[in-house]
Amino acid sequence: MEPFLISQSSHQGGARLLLSGLGALMGLMLFTVLFAEQFNLWLALAYIAAGMAVFLGFAKLAEPRHFLKCDEAGVHFFHRYGSWLLPWHSFQYCAVPQLEHQDLSFIGFKVTDYDALLQPLRLRLAVRLMTEQRPLFLSAVKQGCATGQCASELLTEKDLFSTKNHTYNGVKAVFGQRMHRLAQASGFEVFVSCSLSAEQTAALCQQINQLRLQMIQNTAT
Repeated sequence: MEPFLISQSSHQGGARLLLSGLGALMGLMLFTVLFAEQFNLWLALAYIAAGMAVFLGFAKLAEPRHFLKCDEAGVHFFHRYGSWLLPWHSFQYCAVPQLEHQDLSFIGFKVTDYDALLQPLRLRLAVRLMTEQRPLFLSAVKQGCATGQCASELLTEKDLFSTKNHTYNGVKAVFGQRMHRLAQASGFEVFVSCSLSAEQTAALCQQINQLRLQMIQNTAT
């Protein structure tokens, strides 16, 4: 099959924002040297705004151009700190997850083979994903705890995490535990942040699920 690449809308406009910020900074410096009698509050705010534009432009450009790729191997996720792969046989389906009956800006994957993800997962990426998705994790745990008394128990992280075939420690153990707890609370083990519209995200999930069925059937035959 031809690789299927999906881009984030958040990546767009990075170069324009960066150039606009740099142009604004140069204009402000020229104005300060030639015309400003003193450095006042409004000028300081203008410098801050231009600096923020430069920072956000760099941040957008640092993001991978494509955040997902589907090919014969499976679904690849790309992050500025690395990537992971979910082989087609390692998940059952993907969909837009919900918390408190509200669609989230994520794609959730129902993983059936933890080892396929955990074995090659780079620690740096695992730490970054857990940090970025901590608010999601806390919200999911809160929703999955009807009385509010079990949250502290669910947030306790153990030193080891075991599947049928492997035992993990350290960062991978914590990541595996979070996958399991997210599944208990939301039905999905792995989440991918998505800046596409709700309709585009739902259509993308449907397309990935169709590709998965095709690849599984092709493998079986």
